[in-house]
Amino acid sequence: MLYAGEVNPLQNRRPDIVINILIIFLATWFYKSRNGGFIHFYEGFTIGFLTNIIAALTTGLAIYFFIKWIDPTPFESWITGGKEFLIERKEELSKFLNEESYKLQLESFDKAKPYQVILDDLMFKQFAIVAIMLISMALRKQRDAVS
Repeated sequence: MLYAGEVNPLQNRRPDIVINILIIFLATWFYKSRNGGFIHFYEGFTIGFLTNIIAALTTGLAIYFFIKWIDPTPFESWITGGKEFLIERKEELSKFLNEESYKLQLESFDKAKPYQVILDDLMFKQFAIVAIMLISMALRKQRDAVS
């Protein structure tokens, strides 16, 4: 499955965030349906956040185990591609990075370890927090405040 789309599967892992958002929506909807059709924003947000963290850790660990014990080629290609990106765009990056920072970025690719894939996946998928808030607001339905 990891090789289904690209030559280097680690380069374009971003579409899998759609799966996280779908699972968040389903978990929030399931909770709402089991709670008599009511859900508060904080409940939806908590469910979405925890679902997202668990899904990100699960996919990150699965990719880590794959590149650590089955086939390290995608990780090596990811490192090579990252270094090539920095070298090809040195002129453009010089607007943002000084020479020392540029060299540190290149060196960081040489020191990269497979476990960093887990952290990368976890950090990127935190952008789903926007979707989590929107889903939580869209699905919320509260009981009357006055009882």
